[in-house]
Amino acid sequence: MLKLVNLEKSYKDQKILKGINADLSNPGLYIINGINGSGKSTMLKIISGVVYKTDGELEKDISISYLPDKFTFPKLMNVKRYVMELLDDKSKVKALELLNRYQIPIKKIGDLSKGNLQKLGLLQIFLNDKDCYILDEPLDGLDDYSKKLFKELIKEKLELNKIVILSLHGKITYSDLKPRVFDIRMGELHERKRKAKEE
Repeated sequence: MLKLVNLEKSYKDQKILKGINADLSNPGLYIINGINGSGKSTMLKIISGVVYKTDGELEKDISISYLPDKFTFPKLMNVKRYVMELLDDKSKVKALELLNRYQIPIKKIGDLSKGNLQKLGLLQIFLNDKDCYILDEPLDGLDDYSKKLFKELIKEKLELNKIVILSLHGKITYSDLKPRVFDIRMGELHERKRKAKEE
């Protein structure tokens, strides 16, 4: 179960989220669309347990793997060593395959480009076996090849009946995966009606 009921969040005198209602319990792809400052990152942080809500209810009984829009790694650690220490033996084989497919260099994390850091973050999140995967602006810094591989990772999770939640801004992608799309504007959430065909 993952439900938001009249969820609100305020920082001092500023209300960031205003009575958010959404049922995200069913397996599938959910896209939260909105410009910077609209409240989408705050909403995802509350769902992930990073920050607390001010009011309302968050009904949640699932495990979550979360990638924020800004994250850090131990810069002096080697990429391969970092990944290997995080995972069980079964996942390690998959990780090495994905490091190769994503073309992430095996060197110190601090020497990676922004794009390769983003790819490493995505792999770390998806290699964990959870009920729900939440990714805040995951496409930033990815080239077209990496975006294609990222989509394949999403499809793999959907085939396993997982929940995948992405925050994006601008044009909606992955329409062929039949996402439920929510627009968030000035702290208010509205589900977008599905069109017969959306680019």
